[in-house]
Amino acid sequence: MGSTKTLIIGGLGFIGSHLAEECLHKGHKVTIMSRSMSKIDNIKPFADQVDLIIKDLADIGDEVAGFDLIFNMAGSTDNYSIIEDEPYKDIDMNCTKTIALLEAIKKYNHNVKLLFASTFFVNGNPKQLPVTEDSLCEPLGLYGATRLAAEHFCKIYKRVFDMDIFILRFTNVFGANERSVGSKKAGFNFMIQQACLGKPIKLYDNGDFYRDYIYVSDAAKACLTVAEKGNNNQIYYIGRGEFVKFKELVDLVVKHTGVKVIPIDPPDFHKRVGIKDFVCDNSPLKELGWQPEISLDEGIKRTIDYYKSIEGNSLG
Repeated sequence: MGSTKTLIIGGLGFIGSHLAEECLHKGHKVTIMSRSMSKIDNIKPFADQVDLIIKDLADIGDEVAGFDLIFNMAGSTDNYSIIEDEPYKDIDMNCTKTIALLEAIKKYNHNVKLLFASTFFVNGNPKQLPVTEDSLCEPLGLYGATRLAAEHFCKIYKRVFDMDIFILRFTNVFGANERSVGSKKAGFNFMIQQACLGKPIKLYDNGDFYRDYIYVSDAAKACLTVAEKGNNNQIYYIGRGEFVKFKELVDLVVKHTGVKVIPIDPPDFHKRVGIKDFVCDNSPLKELGWQPEISLDEGIKRTIDYYKSIEGNSLG
C-alpha cells in the first residue's frame, strides 16, 4: 500500500506548516496549496520534501484529484474586518471559498476525506463550561458567524452528496511559525513577541478569564489523530480542555522574560465581540488516543526561542 497522499490548503501558514511537518513524519506524500509564497520560510526545513501549488482557493478545480486526505486550514482569522470596512472579506474567505472547495471535491475527488478547520469563535460567550459540540453556537462577530456558516455548508454537502467531511474547532493555538502577529490576531503570540523585544505586556481585565490555549504541534497531531481514527459525525474541539486563567499564562511569560505587565482597558469593539471565558470538552479527541505532549510552560519557552531566533530578520 502506498503512502497517504495529503493536500494541505493553507499549508504555509501557522498551523498548516506544523501539520505538514507532522504528516511528513507519518510518511505522507504532502502537497501544500497557498495563495502566495509570503510564508515560505515556515516550511524551510522541509521544503524540498513537499510539492507546492500557488493558487487562490477560489479558483480550485482538479487540483484536488488523486488525494486521500485534504485539510482546509485556510480562512480569515479575526473579527476586525467589519470595522475596517471589509465585511465581505470574511464571507469571501470563509464561505465562498469553502463552497468552491466543496464543489471541486464533489466533481473531481468525491471519496476524499476532508478535514475542515473551524474555530471556538462559533460558540460566542458560552453559558456553561466546558463547551461541547451540543453547546449553543451564537457567534459575536462576522468571523465566527461565517466560520459557522462554512461548517453548515460542509454538513450539507456531506449529507446531500455523501461526502466524508470532518469539522475541527480550534481553541487558542500558540507557538512557533506564527509570523502575522498583532493585537487583533494571535494575541498571545504577540505578547510573547513583544516580551522578547523587552517591551511590557499590555493586559486586558488583569487576565482574569479562562482561555483554552494549546501548543501548535499538539494541535497538528490532533488533526492527524482525527484523520486517522475520527468519526465524521462528531465535531472535535482541538484544545487542552483545562481551566487556566490567562493571567497564569502571562505570569509564565514574565518568568521567562522579566518584562513588566501593564493593565489596560479593552477597546469598545473588543467588549462587543470578545469572548470572556472559554474551555472546551476534548474528551471525544482523547477517546481517540490523543493527549497533549507540550506543557503550557514548555510551549511558551519554545515560542520565546522561536522569536529570539528570528530577531533582526522578521521580528520587530
